[in-house]
Amino acid sequence: MIGSLITKKKIAKIFKKLVGQIGFEKVTIAKIMQESHMRRQTFYDYFQDKYELVDWIFQQEAIEKIEDNLAYEAWQTIVENLFIYFEENQLFYRRILQFEGQNSFQEYYTQHLKALINQVLVVKNRSEGELKESDRLFLEEFYANAFVSLTSKWIIGGCQVDSHRFAEQMKIAFLMGFEEKQ
Repeated sequence: MIGSLITKKKIAKIFKKLVGQIGFEKVTIAKIMQESHMRRQTFYDYFQDKYELVDWIFQQEAIEKIEDNLAYEAWQTIVENLFIYFEENQLFYRRILQFEGQNSFQEYYTQHLKALINQVLVVKNRSEGELKESDRLFLEEFYANAFVSLTSKWIIGGCQVDSHRFAEQMKIAFLMGFEEKQ
């Protein structure tokens, strides 16, 4: 088990480096495995394709900052940690975000953000009463898409605003959106 995780991490590290150098579309399985000095078949022992590898990287590195901390961290801390991670890995994600085809990062990111937004709504509803499921689903979709859109623009723009400030702005947007209920 440990050996497989080490191998996956080595493949992921080489993949991230290549994506940063030549872009997502130009990275091939052959290039990844040649650079990592492993057999091509080893890649397929762990991943179906490079899309699954991107999902795995995001799951291992970023999603754990969301889902693994939902039970005990405030959502505001999770948001800040997520943006620090993106800022540290901005070259990789800038290249990934430029790809908008099937299995795009944006789709995957949106789905995982809904869990975070759901958590915010659950906490909010405890103090203000029950929210209809249709309204909750709408808010999850709305805020997840807004979050992904602004995050993508921020990363593609080179993270001009530092991660702490950007996280603060996103938190303000969430709080203002939840403050007034009609």
